[in-house]
Amino acid sequence: MLPGLVAAVAGAFAGWGIRLLLAALRRGAVFRPGVLELATAALTGIGVTLAWPGPLVALVVWASLLGVALGAVDLAHHRLPDALTLPAIPMTAALIAVVELARPGTGSPLTAIVVAVIGTGLFWGLSAIAPRAMGLGDVKLVPSLALMTGYLSVATALLAVVIAFVLGALVAVVGLAVRRLSMTSAIPFGPCLLAGCWLVLTFPGLVTAVIG
Repeated sequence: MLPGLVAAVAGAFAGWGIRLLLAALRRGAVFRPGVLELATAALTGIGVTLAWPGPLVALVVWASLLGVALGAVDLAHHRLPDALTLPAIPMTAALIAVVELARPGTGSPLTAIVVAVIGTGLFWGLSAIAPRAMGLGDVKLVPSLALMTGYLSVATALLAVVIAFVLGALVAVVGLAVRRLSMTSAIPFGPCLLAGCWLVLTFPGLVTAVIG
């Protein structure tokens, strides 16, 4: 419980920093004080509580920070800033290296790289075929998420993607049902991808429960 509370407090400060960072970007996004702070506190607090003291705590926290920063912008403006998605790739790779050095055998860095390369290629192909369904911002987000989930296993990475598409479908169905969306409405997919990644990292047992 204590690690989760500490993480929640630290997450609130991180959310404050994220809000300032987003406002300072060239194509910035301004959010009301408190929104991102509360979201980051919730994700980091819950994530650390569930993952502690396992070796994936650092990845869960990083997924939480990415989820708030990128998810908020995509929900508000339907875009994922290159200023965040591109630097996140080497930062995620470095974090995985640190986790592997600290707890050898937690995952496979080689599998993470292979999954990231193949996953990015597949999403890029989908974006080329159906650009309205998959934007380039989503494609640039995939490497970071695939590195984290692929580090654990191919099955983990696949489940994260499946969850993302299920969430996207649910959003579309609910939006149509309440008449907030039409058949031609664009749905921000970044939050779905981020949620899928966060869920499989925070609840690694999902892979066994769903895939076996």
